[in-house]
Amino acid sequence: MDPLFLAAGFFSEWASTWASNIGGIILVVIGMILIVVEMLIPGFGAAGISGGIALIAGLAIGSSSVPAAMFSLLIIVVLLAVMAILVFRSALRGKLSRSPVVLNTTINAGSTDRNDEQMRHLIGKHGTTVTALRPSGIAMIDGIRVDVSSEAEFIDKDAEIEVVSTDGMKVLVKRA
Repeated sequence: MDPLFLAAGFFSEWASTWASNIGGIILVVIGMILIVVEMLIPGFGAAGISGGIALIAGLAIGSSSVPAAMFSLLIIVVLLAVMAILVFRSALRGKLSRSPVVLNTTINAGSTDRNDEQMRHLIGKHGTTVTALRPSGIAMIDGIRVDVSSEAEFIDKDAEIEVVSTDGMKVLVKRA
């Protein structure tokens, strides 16, 4: 038998099965929409898991054979890949990139008025904790409000501290 004839018969059967099965089509469409929603909205996966279940149910209901289900799955995967590319492209450059859902802020050396030399100047200085250090918190040292970390110990609020070392903007303190 001619392979082209077999392929035409397969596609004809596949298309007629899907055309006569509205429930399967609805489940597949709902599943794809839920998966795209999962791509757009940060969450814990409820939409994606529900979408996957709807897709599987739609394929089970809408396909007449395993090869037809695999072919339908291939089409769905290609469509979802195209949608994922569009969503992630939009997240990087499009309207979605200006959405409050997407974090666009950057931190660079100019974002603080303190430099490495000023932080090294604090070594050996004494100060007072503004918040409890668990092990991180805030302290006043030499009249400067500084984010500090203790040497893995809990230090109460308003406790006397001493700067042990600095590493860039990281300031390590101990109880004085």
